[in-house]
Amino acid sequence: MRMVFLLFLVVVQAGWLAGCTPIGVAVSAGAMAGSVALEERSMEDSLRDRGIALEINELLAKESGRLFANVSVDVVEGRVLLTGAVAREEDRLEALKLTWKVDDVEEVINEIQVTKDGDITELSRDTLTKTRLASEITFDRDVKAVNYEISVVNGTVYLFGIAENQMEVDQVIAHARDLPYVRHIVSHMRMKDDPARLDRLKAQNDDSSES
Repeated sequence: MRMVFLLFLVVVQAGWLAGCTPIGVAVSAGAMAGSVALEERSMEDSLRDRGIALEINELLAKESGRLFANVSVDVVEGRVLLTGAVAREEDRLEALKLTWKVDDVEEVINEIQVTKDGDITELSRDTLTKTRLASEITFDRDVKAVNYEISVVNGTVYLFGIAENQMEVDQVIAHARDLPYVRHIVSHMRMKDDPARLDRLKAQNDDSSES
């Protein structure tokens, strides 16, 4: 029942992003399903991750419009990456505390910057950098781009997700280094054959077989 509920939330979100029309819901949900089918993570994990992200964003919005506006949330197989920029350390810690309140969160990586740097110009550069990098890796046949989440904050590129191998990550980093305005690159990619990840998948399969 929980997975059905998460699927409902994701489809509703897809419809909202597409303009809340029935056709928009169908197109967005279809595109999402196609993307999920190509991902390294399972359909179940993908839906669960989207549900986790929705719940975290809801908590951020209830706590503070400032937190919701300035903090980005990415979730992959229960791992949560928080990025963005806030003016106070208290805000950074509050976002972390709220994230741990959500069920199924297994790990939180808090990369929220505490800084007063950044303005409209910086934001536009970050957005352009993210768009260009996403485009570069999408057309790179040696990179399975669907497994990568990219966030850019004040010139720092954060990579998150599941990588085929270290060579693939190095290729993505090389693409990022070629872009203007990139100051730093931080990778939190997990290899698909990481022992901790394989143990988690085995435990999930064991639970499924028992039920």
